[in-house]
Amino acid sequence: MFNLFYLTRLKTFVELTIHKLNEYICYFLVFLITTVIIYNEWFVYSLYASKWPSLYCGNEKFCKTILLVADPQILGEERENLLARWDSDRYLFNTYGRALQHVNPDNVIFMGDLMDEGSLADQITFERYLYRFCRIFFLKNTIPLASKNVFFLPGDNDIGGDEEIVIREKIDRFHLYFGSSEVIKNEQIEYVMVNQLIDSMPLNINPTNRTNTMKIMFSHIPLTSKWTKFTDKVLNEFKSEFIFSAHDHSSYNFISNFNNRKQTYVQRLRRNSFSQISSAQWRFGQQPPNIVSEIIVPTCSYRMGSNKIGYGVLIIDTFRHSVTYTILWLPSRFFGLYVYFYVLILCVILYLLHLVTRSSNTIMYRVM
Repeated sequence: MFNLFYLTRLKTFVELTIHKLNEYICYFLVFLITTVIIYNEWFVYSLYASKWPSLYCGNEKFCKTILLVADPQILGEERENLLARWDSDRYLFNTYGRALQHVNPDNVIFMGDLMDEGSLADQITFERYLYRFCRIFFLKNTIPLASKNVFFLPGDNDIGGDEEIVIREKIDRFHLYFGSSEVIKNEQIEYVMVNQLIDSMPLNINPTNRTNTMKIMFSHIPLTSKWTKFTDKVLNEFKSEFIFSAHDHSSYNFISNFNNRKQTYVQRLRRNSFSQISSAQWRFGQQPPNIVSEIIVPTCSYRMGSNKIGYGVLIIDTFRHSVTYTILWLPSRFFGLYVYFYVLILCVILYLLHLVTRSSNTIMYRVM
């Protein structure tokens, strides 16, 4: 008798639930889908941006802030379909816009591999990629794209060099459309752009002591993770204390010794949880003689096979002769796509349940 009482109540609850589901199924499904879209396409980006670390650098007169964009690799038409290209472009657009607003940088440096199939594209296709690139990163579509505040490095996916032969035509095309200088002098700071793909480096027309001018080197290919003759050449010429590179889609700090060409310290710069986003900052003071620190900036594209992605932020303090580096970590787009997939399955199941039960005569029971 006792069991029958609870079974009757359970049956009543199930039938009432089915009845209400059938009555409000359309409203519920619209609410569920709308909530997921708002979360995936707006809220998650704002949530991560709210956790990014605050940027501080004492006297602004002596500080320069640089936003580092590594390996965006906008997807190409040969290997990816329209939907994949559209989604990747929107992700970069949403994240870069928030990063730009958060940092308000003095300079933006794109560190190579701007286009995934740039080196393979013919002229017409390359210009289509360029138009998309400008829309994603809020750039005026005027040639060259480089300006006094925005600089570009070529990567192997832009001009070849990894598994492709680098030819002069590709190099000239990149410089025609992007056109960055190899040395940018900014008060007491020099940005030195080198290209290991073709063993290219600028002339050091103004050699100075390291304590007078901070020379920050930028390279698409890491220079000290695998020491080469080119590494020797550029470091002996410019005596840079800090190198920022990309290409590996990961985040490391390599501290190496000029003299013996060996790494003395390797630090992986990453976050392990959402709560660690706001505390991810590293400060480097003046390096000892013959020591160079190379920081590899992670990719900002979720399509590059890494689940730890973000934008690098570099703050240079010439008064204290220090460098502060942080990463603006980004949300996982694949997680959002999985959420879409599972919610779609849930909606299909609920709707099929609605079709099966809507025509049945639901008997209401009232248990006293």
